[in-house]
This record gives sequence, C-alpha cells and structure tokens, in this order.
Amino acid sequence: MSYQVIARKWRPATFAEVVGQQHVTRTLQNAIREGRVAHAYIFSGARGVGKTTTARILAKALNCQQGPTPEPCNQCDACREIAAGNALDVLEIDAASNRGIDQVRELRDMVRYAPAGGRYKVILLDEAHMLTPEASNALLKTLEEPPDKVVFIMATTQPEDLADTIRSRSQHFHFRALSFTEICDALGSVTKKENLETEPGALAVLARAADGSLRDGLSLLEQARAYCGEKISETQVRELLGLASGEVLAELVAAIEGRSAPRVLALVHKLLSEGQNLQQFCREAISHFRNLLVARVCGADSDLIAAPAEERPRLARAAAAFSEEDLTRCFQILLQTDDDMRRKPDPRLHLEMGLLRLVNAARLAPLEEVLAELSGNTPPRPKQPAVAGAQAAAQNPSPNPRVVSAAAPHAPMPQALAARAAASAPAPSAGPPAPQPAPETPPASMARAAESSTVPAESFAGIDAAQVAAIKSQIVSEKKFLAELVEHAHRWELDGGEIRLYFPTEHRALAELLQSRESLEKLRTIASRVLGQPLRVCVKLDAGPVSVLGSTVRAEQNTRDLRARFEQDPIVQGMLERFGGRISEVKARGEE
Repeated sequence: MSYQVIARKWRPATFAEVVGQQHVTRTLQNAIREGRVAHAYIFSGARGVGKTTTARILAKALNCQQGPTPEPCNQCDACREIAAGNALDVLEIDAASNRGIDQVRELRDMVRYAPAGGRYKVILLDEAHMLTPEASNALLKTLEEPPDKVVFIMATTQPEDLADTIRSRSQHFHFRALSFTEICDALGSVTKKENLETEPGALAVLARAADGSLRDGLSLLEQARAYCGEKISETQVRELLGLASGEVLAELVAAIEGRSAPRVLALVHKLLSEGQNLQQFCREAISHFRNLLVARVCGADSDLIAAPAEERPRLARAAAAFSEEDLTRCFQILLQTDDDMRRKPDPRLHLEMGLLRLVNAARLAPLEEVLAELSGNTPPRPKQPAVAGAQAAAQNPSPNPRVVSAAAPHAPMPQALAARAAASAPAPSAGPPAPQPAPETPPASMARAAESSTVPAESFAGIDAAQVAAIKSQIVSEKKFLAELVEHAHRWELDGGEIRLYFPTEHRALAELLQSRESLEKLRTIASRVLGQPLRVCVKLDAGPVSVLGSTVRAEQNTRDLRARFEQDPIVQGMLERFGGRISEVKARGEE
C-alpha cells in the first residue's frame, strides 16, 4: 500500500475522535439513537475543521452492520468500504466541478433507486455553494420530497452563497475553527502515535500557523517531519516556515520599552539580511502583542493566550512593563502597519515607519493628560511607562467646543513627566503680575468665555420666579454645566405644555449648546418633575429690532470680547505655552 500522509492516516473514524465539534457530533448521535435522522444536512465552516470527516462517520453510522448506531464499529465491510471511499451507496461529489444542471439531473435520477447493499444512500456534495442557480433549482424538488432512505449532506465554506430555498429544507450545522489549545493537544497526540520527539515550542508554532484548521496543522507537521526527521525542534520549524525567532520578538519589545529607534531599524535590517518575510514578521508581532495584552488583562495563566506553558512567565514579565492602554495602542499601530504593507509597495519602508511609531509614541503625552494637567486636575500616574499614542492624541477631539484655528509650526515633545509638569507653569511677564483666575473645568471656562459683561434681568410669562428658581436649583444639583447655560436665559415662558427659554442674540452659542438632545431631555425631565406636569422644552433666540449698522457693530464688539476672553482662558494659555503656535481666529459654534 502506498504511503499515507499524517492527515489521512489519523483522520477520525468515530464521532468521539472528532476534535472541537461536540455540538455537531452529539446532535447527530442523538438523532441516530432516536431514529430522527433528517434527509438533508448542511455542514459549513472553515477548511480543515472536520466537515467531510463527520459526513463520512455519519454515513458509516447509518450503514454499519450493527446499526444504525451512534458508534460505528469500523470493522464490518460497510464501514471499511466507506472509509476507503469504495462504497456504492455513499457518493462524494465535488460540486465545484460538477455544478451544472445536467449533473444534478443525473443525481436526481440515480437516487430514485434503493440502496445497493446498505440501509441508506448518502450523497455528499462538497463545496455545494458552487452549484449554479439552475442546478440548485433542479435539486430543490428532491430535497423537498426526498426518496426514502436517502440522506443529502452539503459541505461548504460559504453557506451564505447557498440558495435560501435549499437552506430552508436542510438542517444547518456550523463547524467552528479550532482553538490553539485544541490543535496543540491533537498534534501532540499524533506525534506520540508516530513516535516523534517534538519540543512544546515547535507544536505551538505549528498550531499558530494552522490558524484554526487541524488539517493544516497536520500537513505542517508532515512537512516538519520531512525537514527535521524524528526530532522536531522549534528553531527548525521556524526556519522551515520562515518565521522569526522568539528572541527577535523579545528584542522588538525591549526596543519599544527602551524607546530605541536605532534598535528597531537594526532589527528590520537583520530580518532582511536573513531573508525573512517582513509581512509575516509583522503578523507575528501582532500575535505576540495580542498575547501580551491578554496576559496584562487576564493574567499569564489565561486559556486565551496562544502560547505554551513554558513561554507564559516570559510573556507576563514583558506585559508588566506596559499598561493596557500602551499595549492597545501598539496593537492598533501594528494592525495599521500590516494593512499598509499589504496594500502599498516597499514593505520595508512601511515596517520601519510602523516600528518607529511604536517607539516614538512613548515620547508623547496623551491629550487627556495634558488637559488634566493644564486644568489642575492631574490624575495619578500609572507606574508603568505610558506609551501615549501620537495617533490617538491627533484624532481625539478637544473637549472645548470653540473652534480655534491655530498655526503651530513646531510642537515640542515633553521629555518626562516632571518636565511636562514644569512646562505647564505660565511664563513670568515683564509687567506687574495680574491676578490669575482659579483653575476651571473646560465647560465652565467655555461658558464664561462667551458671556457678556452684563446679564439682562429675567422676565417671566405664565411661570413665576419661584418656580424658575426651583428648576435652576434642581439643575445645579444634578448637572452644573447645564446650569451654567440656563443662567443666560433672560426670559422664561410657560404656555400650555411647553416651556420656552429665550436667549439674547449675543448668547447664540450657549443657546445652541442647550439645544442638544441630551441637554433638552435633562431640562425637560427636571422641569416636568418640579412643576408636576409633562412638558416640552423649546430654546429660542430673542432677536430685538436692531438696525443693520447697529447689529454689525454689536457683532464686531462681541467677536472682540469673545477673542479677548478666549485668550485669557487658562486652558488656552496653557496649550499655547505647551505646544506653541498662535490664535488666528475665534468663532462661536455654528458660525460660518
């Protein structure tokens, strides 16, 4: 007999031997035991997870001389013929090459006859999603009213491409991708049966390369056996598959932790000189940082880590040098780098730029920390070195709702935590020291920057001052920022079930802030509770009769006042001192 590869030699022969698909095998065993076998099944899932193998075991279970039985004997003539692929009553048809209507018509005519020797005719259509629409329609009537003792099994990797009418007439079982641990255990069992000496690290590399497919893992094991002989080491497996060694990944992590750009550039040069695939290295780095993140979040003993037990202490030590935010940012940068390398030319350039972003990200402070320092609400620093993402700092919007166009030719990078704290102090001026306002939170500072020098007296219609005061008091106790906005309404009206707040035109920006859904809903809830009736809330601008010239002069004056107050805002001053630049224009929200 000719040589059989490992993947065929150790193919599961019973339901119990199928790895990782207990939800399918248990259901089929119960159906056979109770005599409830369906006439059509759909087995879907990724390649190499057991679809065709399970179909063959089901055929043996139905036609075994001791059956139908959930445990075929694998000794009788029927079981041996099905395992060898010689059974007359079990037909395996490749639907990718027999996808036309003529082939389906022949199949439909053939299933009319009774089984030749077994109890059931089992028709296995592999890659069933490749059937043409005409062939699928020709198969529908047979699936709807099948002949007695005929079972159709359709295996596919793309079940969504099957016709809905076929799916509605079949029982659908989805075969999941296998986990790292399941593939490792299965490979270890096969190596023992084959009397192979393998290092745990070698099995881990094979299991990761299999990517959820046990058949791929067995094929890689066969390849490693041919390359290494009877003793399979991790180093040899990595050489065979063109993968970087664990020391290279550890060197990458150390270079990022030490913020050493020369080390990462030298690392890329080393990979190129050794003939390594840079795209593959980037994907290994993604997998490695994913393991570090899981170790940081769930602990080094978590089953979610795709690494052998011997490697986990080293992962725990490396993960302890970073925070969860650091590892998440590194993970995102590597994913973007992998996408750039796949879509754009010159993979070396993109890999170098991606690794440099990992290194240089540690020198930048997150925008949240900078704002917290400038406002005097500096949070406690983590003990781990914070790898602040430059991309995150650039993409996160500022909490200040004012639109500021600033020209910053150069943004100095804070070098250390102490340097950043010292830099936040305002520079001394030549004149007499001006009294500095107390630190404010951004919302309060923003509201004060927009308010005018005088607040007009309030007027009321349909609602008295005591009720308005009660509403304001409740707002202050629940949401101070909302109270800041409501204070600038100079007229309150209650008409039926609607309460209206009027703002002067110079406070248009505050009125627009109050018109957000969250603010209106909060104000409506509080007003309805205080007045004891359901209310609607409406915010309006109270535009008085003003001449065109007068409105222009007032608008210019408001713009000057807004700019002056904005320039005196401590948050703005701190940002300019920290990052440089100048204020070129100040606009209220909603202005063109």
